[in-house]
Amino acid sequence: MKICLWLSVTVLAGWMMAVSPARASTIISMSLDQLAQASSDIVQGRVVGQVSRWNDAHTQILTLTTVAVSHTFKGNAPSTLEVQQMGGTVGNMRTYVPGDVALQPHTEYVLFLEPQPGSSAYRMVGLTQGAYHVYSDALTQELRVILPLGHVLAENQMLGDGNPAGTVSLRGFHKYVATLVGAGIQIPHGLTMSVTVASAESRGAGRMHVYGRTSTDLFPNRNLVIPAGTAVEGEAVLAGGNWTIHWDEVSVRGVHAPISATSQEVQGSLRGKSMLVNVR
Repeated sequence: MKICLWLSVTVLAGWMMAVSPARASTIISMSLDQLAQASSDIVQGRVVGQVSRWNDAHTQILTLTTVAVSHTFKGNAPSTLEVQQMGGTVGNMRTYVPGDVALQPHTEYVLFLEPQPGSSAYRMVGLTQGAYHVYSDALTQELRVILPLGHVLAENQMLGDGNPAGTVSLRGFHKYVATLVGAGIQIPHGLTMSVTVASAESRGAGRMHVYGRTSTDLFPNRNLVIPAGTAVEGEAVLAGGNWTIHWDEVSVRGVHAPISATSQEVQGSLRGKSMLVNVR
């Protein structure tokens, strides 16, 4: 008799909140507003293929899921895209990430996505929170969306009571997500952001246009998220041996919002400088 040994390993998520709200060993609950803001792309599509393999270093199992896109809410994702997730099964080795969702073949989803660094693939924002299962109701034949656990109460209050419970109509979900994507954002007064200067362009003697990136994820309220890597821009003026940087704009996944904040740095190169930016 042939004995097959299966080894199942629980993998703690390696992408922490400081890198992306999509990856954490402790999942932070995100509202639909925050998911929409944190996503570079939001699509509806059907799983048409799936494969698990070792990464190049043979240290992690990755699962690549191919999705045929039928509707785009946000971004410029291709008609067919890949979603990369940690975990999967290769041979007798099976690994998984607690809190992540196992995308099922031949199943329809609305997916909240962001680019996978160093790859043409995407990854889901908020782990299981970034995948909304679409199904056809057996009685009415209506297409409906299953709300992730923890979102049921809040989203039903916004979208209308679900029937069956824990679901909403796909049509209503489409309208609500489209509204979120089209909405602007407002950066609250008093927010402190950790910003690192990525580059600075001369605007003449003693003047620079400064481009910065936030270094940590911020959740100022239930309606806003500012992911790590968010662009922050401003103008720097040199006077008395110091640079005074007047920050005036934040761009969250392409959505721009004005801010008013000031930082000071001693004369010299601004590139690579890290500072706290306090929004007035």
